[in-house]
Amino acid sequence: MATNPNHAAMAAETDAASKAHAFELTYRAHPSVSQDAFYQLPRTVSNDNAPGTLLKVERETNTSLYTLAPNLSMSRFIYLSKTSSGRIIPVSAYILWPYLARDYGDGLPVVAWAHGTSGTNDECAPSNIQNLWHHFQAPYQLALQGYVVVASDYAGLGISNDLEDRFIVHEYLNGVAQANDIAYSIPAAREAFPELSARFVVIGSSQGGQAAWGLAEKLVSEPMQGHVGTVAISPVTRVLNLPDTWPTVPLLLLMMSPSLAAYSSEYSPEHIFTPEGQQSLQTYLQLKGCNTVLFNIPTNGILKDDWRNNSAVQRYQKVAEVGGKRISGPMLVIQGGIDPVVYPPTVTDAVSRTMAADPSVSMQFHMLPNVSHAPAMYAGLQIYLDWIAARFSGEESKPGLSRSDPQPVRPASSQQIEANWFIQNETAPWQAV
Repeated sequence: MATNPNHAAMAAETDAASKAHAFELTYRAHPSVSQDAFYQLPRTVSNDNAPGTLLKVERETNTSLYTLAPNLSMSRFIYLSKTSSGRIIPVSAYILWPYLARDYGDGLPVVAWAHGTSGTNDECAPSNIQNLWHHFQAPYQLALQGYVVVASDYAGLGISNDLEDRFIVHEYLNGVAQANDIAYSIPAAREAFPELSARFVVIGSSQGGQAAWGLAEKLVSEPMQGHVGTVAISPVTRVLNLPDTWPTVPLLLLMMSPSLAAYSSEYSPEHIFTPEGQQSLQTYLQLKGCNTVLFNIPTNGILKDDWRNNSAVQRYQKVAEVGGKRISGPMLVIQGGIDPVVYPPTVTDAVSRTMAADPSVSMQFHMLPNVSHAPAMYAGLQIYLDWIAARFSGEESKPGLSRSDPQPVRPASSQQIEANWFIQNETAPWQAV
């Protein structure tokens, strides 16, 4: 009997996902969050506590389990946040400490870092990943520049159940939910470490770019004392605006599916996924894989043609999207011109609609030629570090939109577009010098 080529291809891709999962296990600080006592909730608090309440702090994290830049230090803490619907939930976070801090005269300067997509289950918490997921892309750079980096894992990543032992769904690509997680991490971190400055900048990339943007929108109606600016790098703004042919659309819907089910009792995966898509979703959920697994899951032909018309998708996106609303400025937006994950025109559109909502707000927008998705954190490093320093120095931000598309020093043909390396712990003393 002849083998169905589609089934054979899916089997090969499923095998690739299993190998990717085995690789993911090698870069965790602990084999599982369930085996790390830090993620166990104290039983002396209740859901009646307000968001921003500090539940637990690990003042000195064992940095030998991580692949940090030398002389950086780390702490971890658990605090209360709330979902997009207002449910109180516990969230884990880490703090990355500089060796020497910048001195602006009002305590240690805080940068709230919002991470990009690491996955959608509890095992995907950056605080349990050896390189904190974004390593020299941003958090290491910020700490090495003298900032204290406060980084939420986001709800559902790290801690899987709330104080009443109810499961926490990670509300993937929900700007409101992740904005809450960032916002409430700041007072909790200050409660744990009073030496932190009252002033802070928020910066995020990809999913974190959306989260940072969402927080800027939240602060219009719920101001936070000390917020001096927001940076959004390669931000996801609205999944429904992505073209049908955009390669990341199936991946995003796979990760959004549990959120859709939690948000709408009427939703079921077969509403938007083909039988092949339902199998891909099952593989992803069974493996409890993170981002590396996801990019090795079969995605060809997994979405039904009318998935955009699904009422649960439309309602969720209405709540989750960012852009086109007033923000508490100033804001810096950095986008790669050849980003294969976030469709660059959607970012340009979100900037335009945000300026239309409030022409007096201060926005800087940089479209970086020949720059991809995550590499925008490297290519835009000088831009955002200078911008953050200016905010802490009290430099005035000019109202209105300022856009520039900087030209690189060398031609595109001489540049490495994507990273061809990764960071992992040494297994022999001669490997790290």
